[in-house]
Amino acid sequence: MPPKHPVRPARAGSSRPMITPEVQVLLQNFRLENVPSHLLRRAHFKAEEIFANTFSRESVTPRQKAALILLHQDPGLSQNALAERLAMDRNTVAEMIKRMHRGGLIERRPSPTDARAYQLYIAPAGVELLCRVMPRDATVEDQLLARLPEEYRSLFVKCLRLIADDEAPVKNDGRSAA
Repeated sequence: MPPKHPVRPARAGSSRPMITPEVQVLLQNFRLENVPSHLLRRAHFKAEEIFANTFSRESVTPRQKAALILLHQDPGLSQNALAERLAMDRNTVAEMIKRMHRGGLIERRPSPTDARAYQLYIAPAGVELLCRVMPRDATVEDQLLARLPEEYRSLFVKCLRLIADDEAPVKNDGRSAA
């Protein structure tokens, strides 16, 4: 068994940390282009770019569009419920809601059951915005998936759901049980 000592001794006055042989091998074999988290980040940026190009004149973000759709489907959601459904931090959603309210896209009404909470509703301007963007929404997804063969697309979306779903069971080896 090789000793777990640094590859080379530290030079006098050197503040550079020592690299073990095991770490050296890991560093030599590391390929960023094969790292799932890096690839997901790049794919996310590509999706954001496609969305921005498609809806550049609408002044709406993907998260704002998603919030408007959820409020259309489920009027009166609380801010916390909306944050949970969007899988976003509550503070981030609070700031987004303030901007959307100032922009006239949503209405905030006091909750009849909780004096500290508001119920959120899509405003007429929000409905008008959805009427403009929804007919073009599928083109964003089509452009994003265009590089994948047709037969892989539903599997790709299923795999993304497995990764994104906090409730999906995971085997002891770190792989999804689904």
